[in-house]
Amino acid sequence: MAYDLDWHPAPRRQFIINLTGAVKITASDGEVRIFGPGSIMLADDTSGKGHLSQHEGDVERVSLFIHIPEDLPL
Repeated sequence: MAYDLDWHPAPRRQFIINLTGAVKITASDGEVRIFGPGSIMLADDTSGKGHLSQHEGDVERVSLFIHIPEDLPL
């Protein structure tokens, strides 16, 4: 399932682990990274412009989201 999401902040602090497929993330500072299977990313841009998310490749992306309590320091 392809997608190309406009700028959006993360809904909460969370770790995202890609199990299958890939996603291209563009940060608000212009940095671009592609996260594939086995990648772990910390989404903590919960305010401001956020990031872009775009499906990468032809394999459906399946991810595990682990929510982080707001009062837990990293």
